[in-house]
Amino acid sequence: HRIHYDLPYATGTEGYSGLVVHGPMQATLLCQFATDLAGQAPRRFAFRSTAPILGTAPFDLCADLKDTEARLWTARPGNGPAMKADAYW
Repeated sequence: HRIHYDLPYATGTEGYSGLVVHGPMQATLLCQFATDLAGQAPRRFAFRSTAPILGTAPFDLCADLKDTEARLWTARPGNGPAMKADAYW
């Protein structure tokens, strides 16, 4: 979608203040993060986007890992989660 690569379109037509980071890319980063934390890929992984992350803004990968499951999220500094995910082993 053009909101990910066309700045004039993203800002002028869609009303974002910058390019939007692709949601499935965030999910991929979170799934890899879960794999790195647990030492193996999750058997099940589900995600849901809750807010956009703009391409020029930093964001963190966060996790709460417990035994055979993890709650993960991307977060913009000073804001709530942008994407939430659950991983299960």
